[in-house]
Amino acid sequence: MITTNDINSILGIKEAFQLHGALKSVLFDKSKREEIFNKFLEIENDLSYDWFTNYFQEEQANRKGMMQDYTPDCICKLLCELNKTNNSDQEIVFDCCCGIGGLTISMWQSNKNRTFYLEELSDNSMMMLLFNLSIRGMNAYVRHGDVLTNKFKAYYKIQNDGKFSNIEIIDSMDDDFKVDTVISNPPYSLKFDDVESFKSDKRFIGFGIPPKAKADYAFILHALSHLKENGSMYFILPHGVLFRGGKEEQIRRKLIESNLLDAVIGLPEKLFLNTTIPVCILVLKKNRDKKGVVFIDASKEFVNKGKQNELSKEHIDKIVSSYNSNNDFLKYSHITNYDEIKNNDFNLNIPRYVDTFEETEPVDLRATIEEITKLEDEIHDVDMELAKMFGELQGPLEYQESKLKLIEHLNNRYTHDISNALKRIYEFINEEAKLKEHKKMNLLDLVDIERSKKNKLYPADSILIQLSATRGQMQYMNKSGPADAKYGVMMLKDKNINPRYLYFILNMNIGSFLSVYQTGLNIVPEVFKFMNLEIHTDRQIQDKIAAMFDDLENIEISYQKEIAKWKDIKQFHLDNMFI
Repeated sequence: MITTNDINSILGIKEAFQLHGALKSVLFDKSKREEIFNKFLEIENDLSYDWFTNYFQEEQANRKGMMQDYTPDCICKLLCELNKTNNSDQEIVFDCCCGIGGLTISMWQSNKNRTFYLEELSDNSMMMLLFNLSIRGMNAYVRHGDVLTNKFKAYYKIQNDGKFSNIEIIDSMDDDFKVDTVISNPPYSLKFDDVESFKSDKRFIGFGIPPKAKADYAFILHALSHLKENGSMYFILPHGVLFRGGKEEQIRRKLIESNLLDAVIGLPEKLFLNTTIPVCILVLKKNRDKKGVVFIDASKEFVNKGKQNELSKEHIDKIVSSYNSNNDFLKYSHITNYDEIKNNDFNLNIPRYVDTFEETEPVDLRATIEEITKLEDEIHDVDMELAKMFGELQGPLEYQESKLKLIEHLNNRYTHDISNALKRIYEFINEEAKLKEHKKMNLLDLVDIERSKKNKLYPADSILIQLSATRGQMQYMNKSGPADAKYGVMMLKDKNINPRYLYFILNMNIGSFLSVYQTGLNIVPEVFKFMNLEIHTDRQIQDKIAAMFDDLENIEISYQKEIAKWKDIKQFHLDNMFI
């Protein structure tokens, strides 16, 4: 594999900043270009991958300013496989925000007769891009400029001239060119300045202008404007495009209503060198002959290669097979319809459609009671030993008095409170027929919920759920009072529901709910309209269940306090051993 030192040596440079000028000095001179190309080919003749990958990422990529990240080879291969049905010699492929051409090289490798249109803003990338196209003998057109403003400062025609391609600077290109296929890994969530000037821009008519804070949909709509009537698009994007609201939600909704969305594919994290975030692939097609949308969650299947993950051939084949299938695959893919997406408010967050939540294995309560009883017996034996040991310790008068109380407690305390509480629950489950009487109810039929308000006093029995940086933490308000700003407040409106019972039911269900509906660190109260709970219809049953859970919670709290006190006693004796 060619190295950074090899590249610098061939071009006669010592520092990375000299690369752009060195390439520019040879690429437009045929004899110099061929001389340099042949030197490269003497070291490496495998043209199936981009030789500048590491050079670009380590020395040239502008991660902070332009969000540049080289597209991993495994994702390039995946896009080629997804697009295999479109593979023809007449196919025109458009790589929007092409960088140095990694995606384009993969598409060329699968069919060397394709013609390519490419657009890229970065000056640093441009000469490496032209090098990559020319040394492989590609036929391509390149626009150097800003995709978002649709303004370009240079145009290049790359034409096969035998072994290599000639590079010609041209005056202009047709702005209305049309392509069969779009591939793109654009800068993620780039700021989209001066959006108001694009109100009459034909690229956005019918869809709306993307928000200035996030340009992801601007890139999509720009590429869509160049797509032929039966064309396909494959965009690598951050997951935020699936669920962010506002203007992005409006555009997303319009794309779905126009039957353009074909698939949403979630990929593993850490596939990229410079970012650990997981990405998704949006597949869009014009004039689709079907209405369903394929959702694939491939986020958990990868090969770990140190700091990075990678998709193997088997992983890629599974994604492609699921994409082309007419069937769902459990915990992996689902073919949804318009109504299902509409019912989810056009939110495309993958867990809403592909349920990968792993249920915890059911507890064998009988076996657990036996184990706890055994542990309690062992604790009792330890208590007796501790009482004997403390009896032999000497200290000041106040120590002796406290010690005697502790010895008495250890000799006389009741040790089977947990197992007996569990036995009562076990008998209740097996003997209470009314436990089978329950129905599914929507949470918002049971409570009013709002984001906590400053200085507002909330009633006792309200339930608090953390909304900011949350893992579903909940609290129960035993008395009225204010609530911290990070919480949402659930206030019971159905008086037939025991509030403590509801608190415990929510705690049982919040994990699986958030695995589907949480889309970031935070959640919004509105999402709870999707939360349905199985509720026992008999109030007396609710009361009994709440009382049992309260017993267990109180036992847990008392044991935690006792453990903390034992640590204090242990530390006291350690501190006084060497006095």
